[in-house]
Amino acid sequence: MSTPRWNQIETLFWAALDRDAAERAAFLDEACAGDAALRREVEGMLAAHETSHGLQIEQHLLGDDPPRPADDEAMIGTRVGPYRLVQMLGRGGMGTVYLAERADGAFEQQVALKLIRAGWHSAEIVQRFRLERQILARLDHPNIARLLDGGMTEDGRPYFALEYVAGEPITDFCDRHRLPVDERLRLFQRVCRAVQFAHRNLVVHRDLKPSNILVTGDGVVKLLDFGIAKLLDPDAAGMTVAQTRADVRVMTPEYAAPEQVRGEAITTATDVYALGVLLYELLTGHRPYQIPSRVRAEIERVICEEEPTRPSTVIAAVTQIHRDDGTTETITPDRIGAARKLPPTRLRRRLRGDLDTIILTALRKEPERRYTSAEQLADDLRRHLEGRPITARADTLGYRMRTFVRRHRWGVAAAAVLVLL
Repeated sequence: MSTPRWNQIETLFWAALDRDAAERAAFLDEACAGDAALRREVEGMLAAHETSHGLQIEQHLLGDDPPRPADDEAMIGTRVGPYRLVQMLGRGGMGTVYLAERADGAFEQQVALKLIRAGWHSAEIVQRFRLERQILARLDHPNIARLLDGGMTEDGRPYFALEYVAGEPITDFCDRHRLPVDERLRLFQRVCRAVQFAHRNLVVHRDLKPSNILVTGDGVVKLLDFGIAKLLDPDAAGMTVAQTRADVRVMTPEYAAPEQVRGEAITTATDVYALGVLLYELLTGHRPYQIPSRVRAEIERVICEEEPTRPSTVIAAVTQIHRDDGTTETITPDRIGAARKLPPTRLRRRLRGDLDTIILTALRKEPERRYTSAEQLADDLRRHLEGRPITARADTLGYRMRTFVRRHRWGVAAAAVLVLL
């Protein structure tokens, strides 16, 4: 299959995936413009995505390898605009991020340079990349990595240069420094302020997780990677609908809100949920959910139906976390307590009450029942730290029973029939 044909299929696949299922047929009618073979390829990829949620859907369906990106390591030492690439920092779905240094003699400067991978610059991906660059240009905040420069390579690939942040994920920073609960809360409040600033500028991050929230050696929080961010009002932001269509449904399941998993409307409440997951992890060392596989149906079941264990209760658990690098890590009460300078029993008491309520409010399944903003979440944490009453209220037993019945109506009905028999 030729590269242009593959780019066309890939572009339509991502664009269709980001639309509600009911809208896809009409979209493909227009986009495929009578090209039946093109439509079959795209619909086949969509069907495989729905059933398997596999990472190699495209290769499986096409029976042919798509164009492979050039070896990212081979780019090290080359020039991109006025910069020389020094080392690779990370690789994502669209591009690769390098540590780069100014090489034109104008002045000395290190940057994080993000570059679309060779062979992957279809129209949709380039549009998504440019949207990220435009979003970053709007976000001038001390806790958000700044956009410094941008341009095009000689072979037509866009790039941009960001402030280089020499830091580590917020969870690692807190554990390595053995920060107590109060200090973790204060650090987390800075994250909330950065997220709230983005929201005020009509930007939802959609991928808040420890690896995208770094802390420098001086304790400065930096929010990174707006690669799948969503503009809430493209018209108000001065962007056209075409500029925002590269809005793909990509997520990190462990930090994804129920509405993300179900493909429903994304709002600022989606980021509030991810902040709740992050706060849960910062204070307990656990994540609220264990997701056993990457099968979409299983992800949806866990995120949308299971209730998280109370933070104060999960402290006593011994669990295993499977890392992305294939390693397994055992989480024990003593280890969690030591990283927070409290014995497990005292840590449980510290989390019981206000902090349980605050975290579980941010993690509510229904977006409208969470905190209305990242700022409101940070304000409740401030009230807690000051010893004042918080605004959040725990769910009542009656509410929990009603929602359980609503989510498991068929199982409850079957149980009721058995009782009657």
